[in-house]
Amino acid sequence: MSRVIPNAVVHTGAARFARTLDSLGVDPRAGVAALLANTVEHLWVYRGATCSGRRFTSMSWRWTPEEADYVIGNCEAEVFVADARYAEAAQRAAHHIDAQKRFCVGGDIPGFRPWRDVELQSGDDYEHPLAGSTMLYTSGTTGRPKGVKRRPPAEQAPPTTVCAAGMSMLSAFVEEADRTGPHLVAAPLYHSGPQTYCDGAIGLGCDIVLLEAFDPEAVLAAVAEHRVASTFLVPTHFVRLLRLPEDIRSRYDLSSLKLACHGAAPVSVDVKHKMIEWWGPVLCEFYGATEGGGVMIDSRTWLEKPGSVGKPRPGLEMKIIDDAGAEVAAGAEGTICFAVDEDNPWSYKGDADKTEESRPLEGWYTMGDVGYVDEDGYLFLCDRRADIIISGGVNIYPAQVESVLLELPQVADCCVVGVPNEEWGEEVRAVVQLVAPDTLSADAIVAHCQERLSGYQIPRAVDFDPQLPRTEAGKLARRSIRARYWEGRKRRV
Repeated sequence: MSRVIPNAVVHTGAARFARTLDSLGVDPRAGVAALLANTVEHLWVYRGATCSGRRFTSMSWRWTPEEADYVIGNCEAEVFVADARYAEAAQRAAHHIDAQKRFCVGGDIPGFRPWRDVELQSGDDYEHPLAGSTMLYTSGTTGRPKGVKRRPPAEQAPPTTVCAAGMSMLSAFVEEADRTGPHLVAAPLYHSGPQTYCDGAIGLGCDIVLLEAFDPEAVLAAVAEHRVASTFLVPTHFVRLLRLPEDIRSRYDLSSLKLACHGAAPVSVDVKHKMIEWWGPVLCEFYGATEGGGVMIDSRTWLEKPGSVGKPRPGLEMKIIDDAGAEVAAGAEGTICFAVDEDNPWSYKGDADKTEESRPLEGWYTMGDVGYVDEDGYLFLCDRRADIIISGGVNIYPAQVESVLLELPQVADCCVVGVPNEEWGEEVRAVVQLVAPDTLSADAIVAHCQERLSGYQIPRAVDFDPQLPRTEAGKLARRSIRARYWEGRKRRV
């Protein structure tokens, strides 16, 4: 069920939390960490911290207690707010924080103060506004989560850099008359995409409609009931929405929706075409990460350049390089790089080696993705370098194969990985989650791929999995799936 949080309520709760931090003597540039669900307290903690100068770190509720313990220590938080449903992880990490500076919501956690202590503070406009910052952690699927650390912000009033970015992106794609319409949060607020757009919407004066967990029909119901104007989704959400029966899809009035931003993972051309046919030209895709980036494309342009993620925003430099670091020509694949923003540089906190790995050239960084630009300068993604399958010396991009598999209505989810092959090094294997058991055979899946793919891309075998692991941000836990096939072996590539 969705819950509407009026814009004024967000600011009132944020002011109470900011004053709580002041009363505890928390330094204006200190760190605040949160292990919270998509609740109103998440909005209060985030806004209260970042609008009073503090550095905010949100934590994934999918992390293990060990990962939560690591992040709380690594981010050097002075204050910790946790939801009682994540009590095990919260208690594991609590030793880093003074007992007076731990708060819990949604129930009791031994050793944590109740949220009602925060509500004793005044909710009047905060008298010491100061732009704070965030230090978010990238996915822990390839080892420990990595904190993206930036230079401390300038001494200035809000909005923060994140809020300003969210406001700018929403304003760029929504007509002025609709910019203060309700914004729906259906993806986890601990992720940078939903957080940025939510923060921008609050900055524009929007009310926030919260869903604690994604449910396809609940999204449609929330848009219709609350006349939602904007939202942020990920491609797996689109797949699940399109799986709804036609009578449910046609039941809800979605005419208020002016913008549905999406990112975090590749989207199938077929899936996006179907979403635009259903929702109209309201989809806006972006390519970026916690580290940076900022490539965007609206629906109308995408229909002219299907499969593209767009062009870089003004002021953002991008180039595609080969393994020697030389820029490649239009149409040639290579590593996607962005120029480091000298006014707002970043590094992985406490990990100089990983920071250096992300800098293939002086003054340039990469998220490890491979792609190309066409003759008009539009970027097309191929895949992550770490996910590329190399079979007999040929590069095979799992994302391209997965988009074909997802065209099959019986396929709920899929993951394509390289598995050991004595002759070729690796071969393509599809791991498929069906909507219902035994509704599609491996032979039928391979036959579909034979119609749509080149010979070297066709899966040599298909395995079935009742539930593929994905993060709440919609990213496949590809590393854990691949590990099933490589356990006890050294990779040849």
